Amino acid sequence: MHGRRRTGADSMSRLLAALAILLLVVLITWALWQRTNAAEARADLAEQQLAESLQREQESIVVINALWENARRLEAQRRALVDQQATLSRVATNRLATIEDLHRENATLRDWAGTRLPAAVIRLRNRPAVTGAHDYYQSVRDAEPLHPASK
Repeated sequence: MHGRRRTGADSMSRLLAALAILLLVVLITWALWQRTNAAEARADLAEQQLAESLQREQESIVVINALWENARRLEAQRRALVDQQATLSRVATNRLATIEDLHRENATLRDWAGTRLPAAVIRLRNRPAVTGAHDYYQSVRDAEPLHPASK
């Protein structure tokens, strides 16, 4: 009888040991599963952040390229304006030289250039610039009439 109890106790303790081992295996498996799920979630988040970062980088590249193109266009316009300014300056210098030559060569023109302008013309030149609708209205409303040169 003694042997039977022992076998029953031994089998009970073996059963408890097996259950304990099984429980331990289940807990370890569950912990590993949780850890794997957390790692996958972090990996998914990292992939999403990488994709967003790559998209922002592509958008930045598009903006940078547009800014470079705009800068090149503005530089070309600036160079064209410098060339135009140089051309206009040469034309103005040539015209002034032509006028000075005509003054030296033509006594009638020289005498005419030395005469005083009529008062009406001087008044026209002394008027302030019209910079808007209100200024135009005032200049028309308050204008002094111009008289013929004979008066």
